[in-house]
Amino acid sequence: MDPILIIDSGHGGKDPGGGTNHLWKEKDFALQISLYQYERFRQLGIPVALTRDEDVFLSSVERARIVRESGAEYCFSNHINAGGGDGVETIHSIHANPALATLLAQGIVDEGQNLRRVFSRRLTTDPTKDYFFMHRETGSVKTTIIEYGFADSKLDDVEQLQMYWMDYAEAVVKTFTTFIGREYKPPNQQLPEVQRTVNGLLNGNRVSIDSYLMNSTTYVPLRFIAESFGAEIEWNAQRFEYNIVLK
Repeated sequence: MDPILIIDSGHGGKDPGGGTNHLWKEKDFALQISLYQYERFRQLGIPVALTRDEDVFLSSVERARIVRESGAEYCFSNHINAGGGDGVETIHSIHANPALATLLAQGIVDEGQNLRRVFSRRLTTDPTKDYFFMHRETGSVKTTIIEYGFADSKLDDVEQLQMYWMDYAEAVVKTFTTFIGREYKPPNQQLPEVQRTVNGLLNGNRVSIDSYLMNSTTYVPLRFIAESFGAEIEWNAQRFEYNIVLK
């Protein structure tokens, strides 16, 4: 069965991507988001494919070919932005209806991200063609480029991406599933092996913490743990790091 959707993890291999900082490489962040979405769509019964599922380099020609020949109707190309801005951007073809790109951006905004813009861009040398090869060279596949935030944001994108990337990735899953008329189920109903509640004692108090299980490791919120021990978490936007401060 041909996929309805193919998910493209931007960059890869020798190309780290411009949305890179000292905390992450764009190629790795894009792959993390894409693999999460791939599994979610599979669990929701939506035929889906990937351009890459590991850290490999794909030329623009090869990447576009994979999308073009996938048989998919839609493509999402996942990226982390750069350039000092802030907020989510979605980019659609100049020949496409912007409805899906607009809905995807709004879905991410509904999870707390800021909206920068929804737009398209024309090739300067030929305004009848798209500027981005993922629109220009992918044939009839309806490709939306998703920039989840800025790696060099002077506001809050770096902290938000670290803490809420899975919420943003899930927002895309929810939006698209609804857009194509399929039944959406949230991950706490659909993915008990990914999202679960951990019960236990923390600093002498019994607590229930929402957590994520990934690769046999349980992850819990840093802020919850720190504040339970009387600490505060401060974000240093200049150094792109957290400071844990004891009261």
